Amino acid sequence: MSYRRWTSPAETAEWIILVGAAFAVLGGWIPWMGHAPYYFVAGVALIGAGILMLWNRSAGLWWYFGMFAAALGWSIFKVGLDGWSLLPRLFVLALIGIAISLVIITSSSAVGRPLRVAAIITAVFYFVAIASMLWSAVA
Repeated sequence: MSYRRWTSPAETAEWIILVGAAFAVLGGWIPWMGHAPYYFVAGVALIGAGILMLWNRSAGLWWYFGMFAAALGWSIFKVGLDGWSLLPRLFVLALIGIAISLVIITSSSAVGRPLRVAAIITAVFYFVAIASMLWSAVA
């Protein structure tokens, strides 16, 4: 019986690049409407993280985490700590972060122990962010 991985780090990186391209292209026209260029900047950051991951650089994990932290700060600045308002801005990004972390954790490639530990820590952070948003929305 053969075992096929559901996804590889390279496939995950390609998906991150595609999501980033969608953010950048669709969010590129928003500043002309008088709004913040957040989605364009986030898209460019996602493309950067995806490229770093495609090149097997550990900086890709940190680049994505930095983008998520910036998105968290921007979202709290815009809407406060209201869970319902934070969910559309952060939920998908946190799920993608968990997926990236799980791919790194379960990767059979030459991923070092420090990167696996960092992936576990970031996955816990994303999970706590989702749980906090849902708790705030329900409470």
